[in-house]
Amino acid sequence: MTGLSDTDIRLDDNFQLTAAATGDAPLCSGRECLFQVIAIEAATQKGDVFFDTDFGWSLYDFVQSEDDDLTRLEIEQRVYFGLQKYDVITPESIGVSVNYSDGTFLIKCSFKFTDGTESTDDLTIVIDAVSVEVVTSD
Repeated sequence: MTGLSDTDIRLDDNFQLTAAATGDAPLCSGRECLFQVIAIEAATQKGDVFFDTDFGWSLYDFVQSEDDDLTRLEIEQRVYFGLQKYDVITPESIGVSVNYSDGTFLIKCSFKFTDGTESTDDLTIVIDAVSVEVVTSD
């Protein structure tokens, strides 16, 4: 699992490679890297990554779902257990809220890191009629 001291190639909002002015691939590290990996995993179906069949939260299962208590609980649990897998996140600090409006689920996440600091980034997941979008901002 990715930690707070890891480094990776920076991807754009569509998870595509970006290019620096020099032609090199720019890197991201620290929290930016961690949030990039979380966003990729949240938008991935479990089993789609051949080398890690447990990677992914399978949130596409809820595209065009009806809003009811059971669906909200299932979404909340998938997000909670997905975040809980990261060693740098304190499990008991994870908060997940699921709201529904106009055919769209809006999931807000909060948590603290194991070093005692709170996440200053917002993690929002939007599940609409055709897609899953993960928005992170700091």
